[in-house]
Amino acid sequence: MEEKETVSRKQAVEEVRNMAFQFADMYFAFVKVIREKFGEEEAADIAQRVLYMRASERAEKMIRKAEEEGAERTPENINRLSDVSYLGWDSSYGIETCPYGAQWNRRIAEEPWFRKFAALYCDVTDTTIAEVFTADSSHRLYKNVVLGDDSCERTYFPSDEVRRGKRTYDPDATNSI
Repeated sequence: MEEKETVSRKQAVEEVRNMAFQFADMYFAFVKVIREKFGEEEAADIAQRVLYMRASERAEKMIRKAEEEGAERTPENINRLSDVSYLGWDSSYGIETCPYGAQWNRRIAEEPWFRKFAALYCDVTDTTIAEVFTADSSHRLYKNVVLGDDSCERTYFPSDEVRRGKRTYDPDATNSI
C-alpha cells in the first residue's frame, strides 16, 4: 500500500512562493535581454504583446471553466476561476504578500529601470484577464507594491468599450482604449 505523504501548510506556501519567485525572475531575465538588445521602447512593446497574448489565453481557459461550472463571468469570480495558486499569496508576509511583487521589488532595488516592466506585467495581465473574461468590465490597479504602495488594490468597472470588443492592451487594435 502506498504511504501518503503530507506537508504542512507553511511548507506548501513556501513551495508555491518559491515557484512564483522563479517565474518572477524568468520574466525579469526575459525583459532584461530584450531591453538590452532592442532598447526600452521596443522591449516594452514586446513585453506588452507577450503579456496580452498570454493573459488572453488564460482568460479564455477561465471562460471554459466558468461554462463547465455554470459560473457567471463577473469580476467577483475572477480569482476563484483563475489558474494562479493563491496559496502562495499569504497575507502574513505583509507588503510581500504577492510573491511576484516581493521578488520584483528585490530586482528593482538593484535595477530601478525594471519598475516600469514589473508594473506593466501587473496592469496588462490583470486588465486583459478582466476584459476578456467578463466581456463587459475593465480593471484598474490603483495601488501596486512595485510602485511603492504598501499593498496592491484594484477596482473593476463596467465599460462600454469592452462590451464593443475593445481591449485596453490589444497591440494589434487601432481602437484600443
